[in-house]
Amino acid sequence: MRLVVSPYLEPDDVAALQAAADKPITVLRAIASRSLADIEDALIKDRLNALAWLAASGQLEIKIALRLDEKGGYSRGLYHEKIGVFTDSADNNVSFSGSSNETAGGLIENFESVEVFCSWKDGEGRVQSKIDDFEALWADSTRGLQVLEFSAVSRELLERYRDPERPPAGMNRHVAKEPASKSPFAPPDGFQLRPYQADAIRAWSKAGGRGIFAMATGSGKTLTALTLASKVAEKNKPLALLIVCPYINLCKQWMREIAAFGIQPIPCFEGRDRWQAQLEEGYQQMGVGMSSVMAVVTTNATYMSEAFQARLRPRVASGSVHHLLIADEVHNLGAQRIKDVLLDGINMRLGLSATPERHHDPIGTSVVLNYFGGIVFEYSLTQAITDGRLCNYRYHPIPVELTDEETEIYEEITAKLAKLFPGRDVDDDIEKAAMSLLIKRARLLGGAVNKLCALDQIIAEMPEKPTKAIFYCGDGRTTDAITDEEIRQIQAVSRLLGEKHGLRVRNFTFRETAQEREEILRDLSSGFLDGVVAIRCLDEGIDLPELRMGFLLASSTNPRQFIQRRGRLLRNAPGKNRAIIYDFFVSPPDLGGKLDDSAFNMERSFFQKELTRIVEFCRMAENGPEALHHLHGLRLKYNLLST
Repeated sequence: MRLVVSPYLEPDDVAALQAAADKPITVLRAIASRSLADIEDALIKDRLNALAWLAASGQLEIKIALRLDEKGGYSRGLYHEKIGVFTDSADNNVSFSGSSNETAGGLIENFESVEVFCSWKDGEGRVQSKIDDFEALWADSTRGLQVLEFSAVSRELLERYRDPERPPAGMNRHVAKEPASKSPFAPPDGFQLRPYQADAIRAWSKAGGRGIFAMATGSGKTLTALTLASKVAEKNKPLALLIVCPYINLCKQWMREIAAFGIQPIPCFEGRDRWQAQLEEGYQQMGVGMSSVMAVVTTNATYMSEAFQARLRPRVASGSVHHLLIADEVHNLGAQRIKDVLLDGINMRLGLSATPERHHDPIGTSVVLNYFGGIVFEYSLTQAITDGRLCNYRYHPIPVELTDEETEIYEEITAKLAKLFPGRDVDDDIEKAAMSLLIKRARLLGGAVNKLCALDQIIAEMPEKPTKAIFYCGDGRTTDAITDEEIRQIQAVSRLLGEKHGLRVRNFTFRETAQEREEILRDLSSGFLDGVVAIRCLDEGIDLPELRMGFLLASSTNPRQFIQRRGRLLRNAPGKNRAIIYDFFVSPPDLGGKLDDSAFNMERSFFQKELTRIVEFCRMAENGPEALHHLHGLRLKYNLLST
């Protein structure tokens, strides 16, 4: 079998290929390895097993086709042509062209066609035409493409999916060749640290191998951390690299990045039966010298489980293996249950977060900072935008008013809060004491009906429909269960976008499986979807550089949330000059003199927190002064012009 395939390239992949134009195979190996890093579907694994056996026995040749732009440079576009020829022992040929992709869109929603011709009934020579096309492709003589030999690398990458006990029917299990040796743990060819990333690594080393990188979302924390880990692995062998993440989707993102560094990580999440044996085997291989580096990617939940800790503790205590713990979104490790399993025996520790401090939790913040060694390097959003690492953005705060019914409920909540705390500003202690009322208030404001009306009007007035967009719903409190009200809002937003404005959107919430979430993110990146409607599942970590527009229908006052959400929208991508952010907030209703001084001061305190977030968004926006000017009346009303 001869296959010509085409990889999906991220913007950084194109840059790496351009930088390594004289040796692109090394870069392509890293890209292909990343794509194969987190496959779990049994059917796909079965197909890969068959391909692996064919490759190992020398019966499969693979070449990679890369799109070239007008200047001969590499392009992100796919070689997506679907043609093929089958030939039997008597030189009869069957050709085909066209196919539907194995996606929901390709199999269910799209209108597809496939043409099939046979050589013994082909007076027009259509089969021979397809044969000539393929041979030209194989010989790298097709205009607009570069076709590169990839068989040896493919055999090495596919080997991990070859089951020695399950060769395809008719194949001798003893014919397979020995797999190629594995590459060392090192950054992909063509990758170079930026100066601030190198500074971060030096700061961590100077601090004795501990510390937190407080780096803006989208500034390259992951690649900085993995480069640091590869340097640690050079001098600390054997090394167990432990990556701990709050969410499965973030784990899978790390799996792909680690694979690009030349090693296949062990996925320790989604069920102990899936990872327990692999983890044991990984430690055993290091113990007998079969490997010098093992990478483990796990969720916070699995890391703190007794099953995982029972395997980790004795290895850490023995000291026979060096351990490096990298905690992504490290602020999450300050939670009470998790901080109890942070092992003192792990000497090398690195925390990553754009916002290491835990909101309203000084004790949890102290635990995180003390365990990881404090913040040793900072790279702010302002620096990232100034350096061009993040794109510019325009910001549009959208004030909306409550309906009469919502105003009545709001007035009732305000009166109760004012009675609880007469004459006092709202501080952290007050918030804890009146939490149920504050949650009710936040959900009322987050789900205000007129936000939907304002969204409808904004989209209707756009000259072109929004694409690569994210719509955030719900009150955004990460400590509370998602409510029926939030579900109703996200469903209403999805219906408005899909049924009235013809946008292709999908929900991204706790209800979607990990596999469904992967598909949604892939479809958003490819352009099959125009946007996603989320509650809080996309607040942290997920890399979506193509996002162009953000609609914040509800936000909490937690700085971490709006910093993460803004950073998610500001990642650079080809053709992306800026991001557009629409921020919907409720203008405090005029209760017609019903508020006494204490209630007014309380309202002022609430709105000041909202305004602090808005002013922060304006501060770095291209149109910041103009956007802030639109709020002059509200700021004047509450005597907050200095905020």
